Amino acid sequence: MRRIVFAIFVALTAFDANLAYASSVGVAAIHFRPELGNVAGNRTRLLALNEHAAKMGAKIIVNTEMATSGYAIFSRADMSRVAEEIPGPTTNALGDIAKRYGVYIAVGMPEFDPLTEQFFNSAAFIGPDGKVIGTCRKRNNLIEASYNAVATGPVPVYETPYGRVAIVICADLFYPHLARLAAVAGADILLAPANTGVEMAFLQQRAKENDISIIVANRYGTEIKGNEVDVFTEDSFSIPSPFAYDFSHGSRSAIVEKNGVPVGGWTDAADHILLGNLSIGAQGTFPVVRRPDLYSVLNQDTLEEYTFRQLGLPKPTIAALVAADPGKSIAEPDKLVPLLDSAVAAAKNEHLSLGLVVFPLGILPNADQRSLDALSVLAKSYSVDLVVSFGNDPLGNRPMSILFAVDAGKVSLHRYVRTHRLPNERFQVGEHFLVVDRPYGRLSILQGPDLLAPETSMVMEKLGVDTIAVAADTSDPSSDTLWRTRAADYVNIVVANRSGDEGVFLGGYPPAPSEIVGEGMALIRSDSALVRSKKEPRHVDVSPLLVQCTSARC
Repeated sequence: MRRIVFAIFVALTAFDANLAYASSVGVAAIHFRPELGNVAGNRTRLLALNEHAAKMGAKIIVNTEMATSGYAIFSRADMSRVAEEIPGPTTNALGDIAKRYGVYIAVGMPEFDPLTEQFFNSAAFIGPDGKVIGTCRKRNNLIEASYNAVATGPVPVYETPYGRVAIVICADLFYPHLARLAAVAGADILLAPANTGVEMAFLQQRAKENDISIIVANRYGTEIKGNEVDVFTEDSFSIPSPFAYDFSHGSRSAIVEKNGVPVGGWTDAADHILLGNLSIGAQGTFPVVRRPDLYSVLNQDTLEEYTFRQLGLPKPTIAALVAADPGKSIAEPDKLVPLLDSAVAAAKNEHLSLGLVVFPLGILPNADQRSLDALSVLAKSYSVDLVVSFGNDPLGNRPMSILFAVDAGKVSLHRYVRTHRLPNERFQVGEHFLVVDRPYGRLSILQGPDLLAPETSMVMEKLGVDTIAVAADTSDPSSDTLWRTRAADYVNIVVANRSGDEGVFLGGYPPAPSEIVGEGMALIRSDSALVRSKKEPRHVDVSPLLVQCTSARC
């Protein structure tokens, strides 16, 4: 009965030629375990699952990465046994289903390009006429580099009756760049064939920051690690995995609305058709107004290995990073003394040198000279850097943060005015980001809304930033996910939050604990060496992010 109701609902909300788009669309993610190397058998199972999804009312169907072949491929020779041309047998067979039921199908598969004899980890997008509309090729290959060719060009975006649809593949989703490029190009729905663990909270964050719905089709099961070879040709050249693949760990297929609300998820180790309904409607707005004038460094190759070694970063250091909140606004800086005493004691108890203490947004009303002098005395007496944020700067009603940096008993002040504003805010934003080298690492000072734009942490990474000090004032319960997601971009995030928990989130791959969250004070041991292996997506043209986009959400 539930399936019949679902199908009727989809029929009632089908595309009306008099409207720009349908008001909603039934979608499906196929959770699937391909049998390694068995292309014919996998194709047969996929056809059955896709036809079943179409019969149940799904108009957009997404299949997992490398669905026809399995993932544990380690050489061109291996790939040659499973790859197909696009169009080819798999897309033709799925195209018959797409045409019969009037649906769109995305399928991850190994692709062979006969013109150049290159192989790609690809996703074909098939339209309701049964023909391939386009092909997306994965950008971020790791061990796959032993057989996959480099894919370039823009993120593909396709017009459909249900909005503009874009595709990324697996690891491409974890870099903020590609989803952002799709959103700036006007995409409404992001399809993500994947073979990896992924958390629902992360998908919700990716959806919200880009105002884009996301459909992830994942897999489960285990596969081999490959074998080392010491005699080989260009075709048998292999890069084996350091471990056998286990796709059941954290594997999740999911459907998420553009506002971050989950529609459905599936994690069990079984083939499954995950159904959902996505609303379409008009495009909303990004959470903050983009600042393309601040993003130019994104197209500069500062993370190339030799160049990165010349950035002059402070020597890697272990120190205590602290976010502290007195619980309410204060009139006098000396009210911060109890918190500073607690921070010093907590760092001493952990046998750590206290490097930085960050306080929430607007903790003091005005950045008048009397307050600045008193805070300078505090920083000097405790011999610790302080980031203190004021409700107003001396020039007007603009939230200002000031770093009181202590060197050899002298205190210098570095002022930052927030560079990103919410769509309903009208104050004059700051002109530049601010980055300062400190003994415990390269430091950037931001305010909460700045990090709602994924470009911000992308820029910080390009500038070699180790730690971002964030003064915040938000009661959004999902804020922790925002900070945690940004820390994944290989920066430490220290957040003092006036209306929520404080938190310190370590980037890179630190040993546990990797984060501390709590009301009042959060302190953690930081090693700046752990965020020095900066990562960026390969072969991606970010120039569309450097101009103001023209879609409604911009």
